Amino acid sequence: ESALAGEAQAFEEIVKRYQRLVFNIVYHYLGGRNEVEDLAQEIFLKVYRSLDRFDTSRPLKAWIGRIASNACLDQLRRARVRRERSFSDFSEEQEERIRYLYGKSAEGGGLTEEEAEESLSLLQRALDELGAKDRMAFVLREMEEQEYSEIAEAMDTSQVAVRIRVSRARKKLQKRIKAMLARQDAISA
Repeated sequence: ESALAGEAQAFEEIVKRYQRLVFNIVYHYLGGRNEVEDLAQEIFLKVYRSLDRFDTSRPLKAWIGRIASNACLDQLRRARVRRERSFSDFSEEQEERIRYLYGKSAEGGGLTEEEAEESLSLLQRALDELGAKDRMAFVLREMEEQEYSEIAEAMDTSQVAVRIRVSRARKKLQKRIKAMLARQDAISA
């Protein structure tokens, strides 16, 4: 309400509170650090310009999430960027690292900070294979730990549709990782 009244400090607080959410959404859509920062700034500018249309009876987080996801989709359309890859894009060395990291995690062994970063990087490549809306639903649910209701509002869809998208994304990721690990086992044998 303070931001709606034009108080600059109130809007700064909104930015501080939701910048991680916006950065993560943009990063998982577009990837590059420069793109993330640039688009995040555009998103908060859109939020600022649209404050007068915000329904204060609704959650602010979901509204900002919707603006962020729509901005990402618009960016993809404008640039005609399709970040769909197949696991054949992974080198043998990368596949071996995935196998190693997966095995270490499954055995309950802790990953070093470097290994955890490497795991996240490889997961990002796997996520890039998903369709934009499935990836968004998966990221918001599994990485941002949002409730299905929040995701549905952010994506302007039903909770059932979100659950289907998250489930489909999990299955695709599991299937691709299993296939890659099986292929690596065949190569090693």
